[in-house]
This record gives sequence, C-alpha cells and structure tokens, in this order.
Amino acid sequence: MTDETPTQTDAAPQRKRPILVWIIFLFYLISSVQVIVAMFFISAGGVDMAPEQQAYLARFTALDRVMGYANAGLSLIGVSLLFSLRRQAVNVLALAFALNLFSTAVVWFKTDPAAVTSPTGLMAQALGIAMFGLVVFYAWRLNKRGLLA
Repeated sequence: MTDETPTQTDAAPQRKRPILVWIIFLFYLISSVQVIVAMFFISAGGVDMAPEQQAYLARFTALDRVMGYANAGLSLIGVSLLFSLRRQAVNVLALAFALNLFSTAVVWFKTDPAAVTSPTGLMAQALGIAMFGLVVFYAWRLNKRGLLA
C-alpha cells in the first residue's frame, strides 16, 4: 500500500513576502486613505481654511479633483497588488507614478504652490515623489527576481 498524502515537495513553493513590501503596503494604505478622506472633507467644506488657502483651492476644477482621487486609488490598487506579490503591481504602480508626475506638473503650471506652501512642505512633496519612484523601481526589481507572479 502506498502513501498518497502529498509531501512538502509536491506542494507549490511558498513565496515569502519581503518586510519592505509590508512597510510599503501599510504606508501607502494609510496615506492613500488619508488623502481620499482629506480631499472629500476639503471639497465638502468641512475644513476651516485661511482665505489664501480657499482662493488657492478655488483654482482647481472637478477634473483636478478626479485626478487626485484617481491617483490615490491607483496607488492603493498598486500597493495592494504588490502586497499580493502580483506582477501587475509594476504596471499599476508605474501608471500611478506617471499620473502623480502629470498631476504635479499641472498643479505647478496652473498655480504657484510655493505661495501657499512652506519650503518644508515643498521638500516633503519632492521627497514623496522620489520615494514613490523608488517603490516603482523596487516592484520592478522584485518582478525581475521572480518574486512576483
């Protein structure tokens, strides 16, 4: 009589999720949800703002707001795919990064963020964009190493 129970070598190999994937997922999960909620409250008038800030935000159209929601949503989808170790994460994150660059360029073209944002805030924005670029590169490297399916 033979033993028909599957052995560990018969099962599909388990991929180990790198700790950096956990960190990226949690960071972007929290920040994307925070951006979506903040944009909703600002659009609904639930946030007290200085007149300069109100005038600045009045320059943005509904399409600008949709781009912001889309960017946050795509980022959330991309990091969820990365957390699931899916190959599609690379494309979705790259698309979110491109949309982020495009929407940032639109904002800088239409308005002068330096007039209402501190140098520290502008530096944080630049670092956030650079960090997102590194996340896309990291996802690409994981895919090249065969960790994404």
